[in-house]
Parts: sequence; C-alpha cells; structure tokens
Amino acid sequence: MKVYLKCLMGLLSLLILPAHAAVYQCTIKGVATFSQQPCGEDAEIIIIPETNRTQIAKKDSDKKSDDSVENYISGKKIDRKIKKIERAIKLLQNALSEQKIKIGYMTQKAANRLGAESIADAIEQQTIIIEKEVQPKIDELQQQIAALNVIKAQLGQ
Repeated sequence: MKVYLKCLMGLLSLLILPAHAAVYQCTIKGVATFSQQPCGEDAEIIIIPETNRTQIAKKDSDKKSDDSVENYISGKKIDRKIKKIERAIKLLQNALSEQKIKIGYMTQKAANRLGAESIADAIEQQTIIIEKEVQPKIDELQQQIAALNVIKAQLGQ
C-alpha cells in the first residue's frame, strides 16, 4: 500500500510540476521543514502557483520606466547643448555688433583707402563683408539647434 501511495504521489507530482512547483512540508521534532522531496510520512504537498501576471507586467513597466529615465537624461543633455550653442550665437552677435560700431568710426581717409565714394558707402561695404563672415556661422549653429530640438521631440514620444 505504501508503494502504491508513493507511486501515486510521484505521478501526481509529475502532473502538477509543469503548471506549478511543489514543495513538501513536514514537521520534524516540532519544527516545520520544507523539502523538494517527501521528508517524512506526514509530508504535505504545498503547491506554489505560477508567477503572478501583474508582477511580470510590473517588470515590463519598469523597463518602460527605465526608458523614460534615459529619455529624460538625454533630453537634459540636449538642453545643455542647445544652451551652449545659444551662448555661442550670442557671442557671435555681440562681436558683430562691436565690429559694426568700430566701422561706424570710419574716417574719410579710411573710406578713400577702401575706394568708396563716401564714408557711408565704406561703412556699408565693410558691414556687408563682416556680415558675410559671421552670418553663415550663426545660421549653422541655428540649424544645429533645430536638429537637436527634433531629436528631443522624438525622445518625448
């Protein structure tokens, strides 16, 4: 009878294991003992259910949370790059303004050396030359800012 009971328990455990894990609980000298195999004649089978689906969903949401943290950090890095580029643009604009002010102090002698008919013509010619040097740099930096804003918008989605 004991052999028959052990065989029956073994078959039941094989049927139960694929869906759930089984643990045996015995009381030895008044202390509860747990084992993967029957540990005594009073062994009780404790069936451990499958992992809770909400726990798995929580792990997936943690991954999404990790992605959102990475996106936040990347967004902040992009913001810092944009601020740095904006400062560079501001410096270029200030330098351009200072050069225009210096050009405004042009004398007739300097205008004659440039081949201009008047001081106003010489100032205009020099202003155009300076703007042709500086404006492409400013435009390039503004394009970089626009590209960074596109990347930042993609991170937000």
